[in-house]
Amino acid sequence: MPEFLSEGWFEAFAEALKRLPVTAAAADAPAGSLALGQIVTGVPDEAGAAGVQNGEVRYTILLREDGSASLVLRPTQPADVTLVEDWYTAKAIVSGTASLPDLLGAGKIKLRGDSNALVSAGDLLARVAPLLAAALGDGQAS
Repeated sequence: MPEFLSEGWFEAFAEALKRLPVTAAAADAPAGSLALGQIVTGVPDEAGAAGVQNGEVRYTILLREDGSASLVLRPTQPADVTLVEDWYTAKAIVSGTASLPDLLGAGKIKLRGDSNALVSAGDLLARVAPLLAAALGDGQAS
């Protein structure tokens, strides 16, 4: 499996997003979409991460109501909401050794932007998250 945040990891992630099942009945429903930004800080030089600038990797996951999604590495447009965490926290999330709610509650992940957008997209996230986890498989954070 590709190393976490490497070019290969982003390629696998983008492919997993493309394979998500789309529901035609909900197509073109922008009110249910979410641009979820991710900023991983403190990325070690030896990590081999793609797109590192000033020790950070930034990407955005575009989730649509119809279930489709795409990935933008080094986005230029602001996300609706952005999760900011350090390298070790991000690896714990991807590897499944820590849960997002627990890390948010512990202050290990910071939220920027419209947190209401994240809450409003809860159903969408709940539908997409397990599909992505299955598509990326275990061990992606090696």
